[in-house]
Amino acid sequence: MLKRRIVGRTSAVALLTTALIGASAQVQAKGDSGNALAQARAIEGPWEPMVTIRDCQTGTPIVSFLSMESYLRGGAFVGEGMSEPSNRALGLGTWRHVDGRNFTAAYQFFAYNPDGTPLGRLRVSSKIRLSADGESFRTTDTAELTDLNGTVLQQICGTREATRLR
Repeated sequence: MLKRRIVGRTSAVALLTTALIGASAQVQAKGDSGNALAQARAIEGPWEPMVTIRDCQTGTPIVSFLSMESYLRGGAFVGEGMSEPSNRALGLGTWRHVDGRNFTAAYQFFAYNPDGTPLGRLRVSSKIRLSADGESFRTTDTAELTDLNGTVLQQICGTREATRLR
């Protein structure tokens, strides 16, 4: 009878220890995934980038202008650049977390001729690097300007340096 009690208590202690270790591992995993989720959401919110269009071969700046962008929870992107009213268009697209402070985005704008008539689309692909404090980012961008039929008219390269809007 004493032997049964000892075996029973030993089994209960072993079961309790296993349960505690399992619970601890789950808390750790949730903490790790919470950190990954926080990293993935670090870019969310409104930003004010300075866009610089560059020569694709040399990297020489051609023109710079302000933009406003929002990275929305769930991966949606909305942006608009400062330009002539006849050329202005809202950009829509998506973004995703790659790893650490690295993100990508793909978005497009309608493009217009100087007289305001439709020209085509500007499709942009961005590699984004968020700063360590999460208050700024830098990008490397490539884009294609196409006519209304999808024919590529121009390859465009650029960079953006952004700060959070508060």
